Amino acid sequence: MPAPAESYVPQVAAQPAARAPLGRAVAAWLATAACAAAFVAAFFAAPVLAARGDAAAAFVIYRSFAPLCHQIAERSFYVAGHPLAVCARCAGVYVGFTASLLFYPLARDVRRTDAPPRAWLFAAAAPTALDFLINFVTPWHNTHWSRALSGALLGAAAVFYVVPGLVDLARTSRLGARSRRAKVLAGRDADAARAAGASVAVRPQSFTS
Repeated sequence: MPAPAESYVPQVAAQPAARAPLGRAVAAWLATAACAAAFVAAFFAAPVLAARGDAAAAFVIYRSFAPLCHQIAERSFYVAGHPLAVCARCAGVYVGFTASLLFYPLARDVRRTDAPPRAWLFAAAAPTALDFLINFVTPWHNTHWSRALSGALLGAAAVFYVVPGLVDLARTSRLGARSRRAKVLAGRDADAARAAGASVAVRPQSFTS
C-alpha cells in the first residue's frame, strides 16, 4: 500500500545559504555602518548649527530630511533649543538601526546572506503600530519616548534583514565580475584558436621529389 504524501521525506538535503568572502562582507558592513552613523550625526547636527547661528547649514540639513519625515516640532526631541531634523519616532528608528548595526558582528556572522524569518520583523514592528494606534483607540496618548523606543526596536530588527542583503549584493557583484572576466578570457582563447587554425589552413604545402 503506498505511503501517504504527508509521510514523504525529501531525499535531497537543504542547501545551506551562501556566504560571502570575509573581506567583502566586512567591507559592506563597514560602509553601511559609516553611512548610518553619518546619517544620525547629520540630524543631530541641525539643531546645534541652528543654535550657533549657522542658519544656512542648518537649513540645508532640515530641508534634506524633509522628504523623509513630517518634522513636526511638537513631536520632536530638542537639542540646544531647536528640534532635531526628524521626529522622535524617526530618530528612534535611525538610532536603533545604527546601534544595532555597530554591534551586528557580535550577534551574527557578517558573511551570512540569509535573513531571519520575516515573522521576527513583523513582531518588532508591532510596538510601533500599537504606539501609533494608541491615540485613536484608547483615551491615552503616546509620548516622545514611547515613539522613540518602539521605533528603535524596529530599526534594530531591520538591520538583520538589510545587512544580509547588502552582503549578498557584494558577493554576487564579485561573482559577476569573475564571470565576465572568464567570458572575456574564453573569448580571447577562442579567437586565438580560430586564428591559429586559419593560418594552418592557408599555409602552402611543399613537396619533395
